[in-house]
Amino acid sequence: MKRFAAATGVAVLASAIFTGAPATAAPGATILADTNRNGTADWADQAGKGRWTPNRGAIFLPNLDDDARRCKVTEEDLKNSAVEVDERLAACNDAQDDVLNGPQDAQDFAPLRTMPRNTGQDGTVSLAAGEGRYARLWVERAGTWISLGESGTLTAAELRKGARLGLEGRDVIRDKAVWNGTVTVTLETRGGRDSVQLRVAPLILQNDLKAPSKVVTSKPALPELGAGYDEFVTGLRSAMKAANLTEDALRAIPEVDRWFQDIFEPTTASMPGPNGKPHVVRVLLRSANYFPGMEWEGQYYPPSLRAAGRVAFSALRGPDVGVVQQFTTQRGPAVDDSLNSTGNYESLPPHRGHPLGRPLYGSTAERMPDPTFTTLIGSQYAEPVVIDTSWLAVGHSDETVHVIPARNPRGWTLMVADPRLALDVLRQATKDGHGSAPLFEGTSEKIKPTVDQVLANPEFLEQNETAARNIDTQLAVLTREIGLADRELVRVPVLFDQFTWQQLDAAALSASGRITHAQVEDLRDRMRAGQAPSTVYVALTAGIPNGISLGGGVFGAPDPHGPRVDGIDLFKQKTEQALKNTPVKLKWVEDWDFLHKGAGEVHCGTNAFREPTRADWWRA
Repeated sequence: MKRFAAATGVAVLASAIFTGAPATAAPGATILADTNRNGTADWADQAGKGRWTPNRGAIFLPNLDDDARRCKVTEEDLKNSAVEVDERLAACNDAQDDVLNGPQDAQDFAPLRTMPRNTGQDGTVSLAAGEGRYARLWVERAGTWISLGESGTLTAAELRKGARLGLEGRDVIRDKAVWNGTVTVTLETRGGRDSVQLRVAPLILQNDLKAPSKVVTSKPALPELGAGYDEFVTGLRSAMKAANLTEDALRAIPEVDRWFQDIFEPTTASMPGPNGKPHVVRVLLRSANYFPGMEWEGQYYPPSLRAAGRVAFSALRGPDVGVVQQFTTQRGPAVDDSLNSTGNYESLPPHRGHPLGRPLYGSTAERMPDPTFTTLIGSQYAEPVVIDTSWLAVGHSDETVHVIPARNPRGWTLMVADPRLALDVLRQATKDGHGSAPLFEGTSEKIKPTVDQVLANPEFLEQNETAARNIDTQLAVLTREIGLADRELVRVPVLFDQFTWQQLDAAALSASGRITHAQVEDLRDRMRAGQAPSTVYVALTAGIPNGISLGGGVFGAPDPHGPRVDGIDLFKQKTEQALKNTPVKLKWVEDWDFLHKGAGEVHCGTNAFREPTRADWWRA
């Protein structure tokens, strides 16, 4: 065991969370945790402590942050793509060792205490067999926190006075069929045996109704990747200013991979803290993007995880921010790595029957994400809503729908990409005598078809009807699961383009796009083999729902570059009309060259730390 002096802040915390000791000694062995969830461990926690339930039971945090910032990512780490390096980086956190990592580390412990009793012998405190992999016990002795590990001795003197203990979580629930998140702490003394059960806090996905405190994006690390970046970041900053976010709320991190939405998904975990205020930590779920060893242009590349995911360790992990990595290399043929990018993972806000909301992602039996990652997501707090995104080349749920605030009893609705509406706008333009208006004006596109040319292509019209039917299928699931009426949906114009496997060009979609060379090749192979749809789709005009919610109703939407009449973009106009009766305030962001041409939009190139969906989740 190692001893480490507790700082003043830890001592103050201990006095705040361990209260209510009786004036006389307890008649037998008694151990207490914060069973009634008021932030303290005292006699009021006695009832029901032996079995954790949703309504009553102590909670502990996964202590996976880096309070002392001791976990470093070196230049050598970044040069070495081996999976073993990623596993070592993921293993570094405050729960890795039996050391108090900085003065704030003990604040992540759940409080326990033994009640004073007269005894002349030592006692033991322990976790149930096998639970040491999920939690660690600590004892506070004269201002010093000491690790007991899975079990330890409490002296007779400590038992007479009443010992102050802490429980440190060492992991999250990864598969509730393997571990349901509970641990049992038992005190044994000559006077008897007593136990208390605690549960680790679930990882709750953020939802887009909550305001961000920090927005992150990439800053092109190579000049050739910077086309359109200045226009994009200028528009993003303008939208953030409209949402009253400060200049320093935006963090641009140098990175070759621009798809920050795709490399991690932020979640929060929380437990009752002193004075009734929840203690919240963030846990970033690194994407399960895994690339098997492969040959490319005569060179062999060994197995690796997505390199950009290491930014979660190198730039974002720190005090109250941890990282979880979950993936498997044992994948069936249906696993499509593009669906492992975390742009495919969103969160529906609270609604009837689901006070914490529900995860949302795209998957089918023929085209699915890493099953161990989806098991982790589904093991937290609610069954996910799963929609069919297999018809999309990228295959992410953020390509077609986005949560927005609404003036309805639920407080929110969905903005939906609607190809039929987009074609209706074009038909009305022709009817009004504006068929010669070009699409993509003001962009770097070499071919700018007119409205009449688009409408004269029956194959293109049928392709967009097919895309619309696929979106109908998604909406049938979403409206059924949420209870949304079709009239509540906010439909906005988006045109889609179709690709066959012969047309999928790895260079076009992956040089700066959301799909890597390996992912495109894999998709093409499975399309050839009939294991994926024979055609896939990407947004031809900017996918308007694929923007970023910035708080206060401000929505940073990608500029669609629809046809213009008298200087007015008809797609923008139709979107503004659709949102007229909502609290949404549109701010258009130019992302065409930087993101759209790579098969993504504003949402795909950003990520955010938002207010928790509900910090006091146990009261839900």
